[in-house]
Amino acid sequence: MAENNKQTHVIGTTRRYNENIITMLIAAIVIVAVILGIVFFGLGINSGVRQAMREAKDVRIAMKMKAIEQYGLGGTMYQPMSKNGMAKGLEKEILDMAEADGEIILHAWDTENNEPASFTFYKDRYIVTFRQSDDGSPVWSGYYSLKLLEYE
Repeated sequence: MAENNKQTHVIGTTRRYNENIITMLIAAIVIVAVILGIVFFGLGINSGVRQAMREAKDVRIAMKMKAIEQYGLGGTMYQPMSKNGMAKGLEKEILDMAEADGEIILHAWDTENNEPASFTFYKDRYIVTFRQSDDGSPVWSGYYSLKLLEYE
């Protein structure tokens, strides 16, 4: 009889041990899946902001070329009172020239060097800002935007 109780106790302990192992394995799989999800999400954002940054740099070059063209025609591309800070129709021409898609807002113009001093480039959920530092060197910043609220 004592042998039978001992055998039941061993079987019960083994069953609990197996259940604990299965629970720990499931927890480990969930933790690994969450970590992989976060890593892949982060890599996707990093890749996207790098692409937006490349396009923004191409936009800056196209803006410089359009500024030279406008100067030759006796005009200027910087129109601070317009919605995007540029003369009408120039945003589309600049985006076409840069082979970029997005939206440009020109904030400031360096009239001495006839080039953009500050602008923002929006592409999908990515935002790239450009500004010239006090010593004239370019400063680029890239952001990923999460929409938290929307009011209509």
